[in-house]
Amino acid sequence: MKLAGVLNLRKEAGPTSHDVVAAVRRLLPRRTKVGHAGTLDPMAEGVLPVCLGAATKLFPYLLECRKTYRAVMRFGRVTDTQDATGQTLSETDPGEISLARAQGLLDAFAGRGAQRPPMYSALKVGGTRLHELARAGVEVERGSRPIEIFHIQALEAAGPRLTFEVTCSRGTYIRSLCHDVGALHGAGGCLEALTRTALGPFRLGESISLEAAGGLAQEGRLEEALVRPAEALAHMPALGVRPEAEERLLHGASLGARDLVGEEPAGAGKVRLLSAAGELLAVGRLIPPEGRRAGQGWVAPERVFAA
Repeated sequence: MKLAGVLNLRKEAGPTSHDVVAAVRRLLPRRTKVGHAGTLDPMAEGVLPVCLGAATKLFPYLLECRKTYRAVMRFGRVTDTQDATGQTLSETDPGEISLARAQGLLDAFAGRGAQRPPMYSALKVGGTRLHELARAGVEVERGSRPIEIFHIQALEAAGPRLTFEVTCSRGTYIRSLCHDVGALHGAGGCLEALTRTALGPFRLGESISLEAAGGLAQEGRLEEALVRPAEALAHMPALGVRPEAEERLLHGASLGARDLVGEEPAGAGKVRLLSAAGELLAVGRLIPPEGRRAGQGWVAPERVFAA
């Protein structure tokens, strides 16, 4: 049986996300497709969804998910990487920082905003990753990108260190957030430790270690740890597809009320289209009323998962 699903893996600090994927690949039958959704820096730990087999088609939808982190930052130190692994550029005494003062600083970054990606990142410019250019001593212009911080809360303030939790959109760099919070305070700051506690429906408390995954694979039971594609996209609303409409859906036809089970979700967006057995058939895109042709359905398949 071919494996197809998402492994909710708990990455430890140290290895790269690529290292973790390579380790998972060694547990699987040859030619099994493997990839991760949402890169974690080597120093970071926490939730790292690893998609197997046909579930690699889920990547673009998992990358859109909200992410939650628990971060520890240090006020008073600025580094070239914006985290504790980099070279110190400046170091000053940040003074006493109360929890209330820290929350006030964090609140300034809540909501929609823009963030300039750090040079030490995996983004590509002209086909070369920024961190490769940075290590070669080359700095290039980077435009700011829109991000959104949905929730941010100070948890503990002890000396120059602040522990906080943040839920944010795709493309948000927590290193850069710490740098910017420190700059707003006036003494600078950098990230010291980072744990991703959630990515979409994947939670740290439900994740398994690489060692545990290896044990299951040796026993031929790795499939037991996989999250089904339909569950992996639980952040999307779902509609059932009537059996007689499945073939038309799989051939790219749009569907309407007579083909579906469930009420039309409000607004525009994406939905899971599920079989009667609850398996993921496709991700659909809602067609707004003003864009529908006469007799046309109101949800069109964007990506089909069942053949």
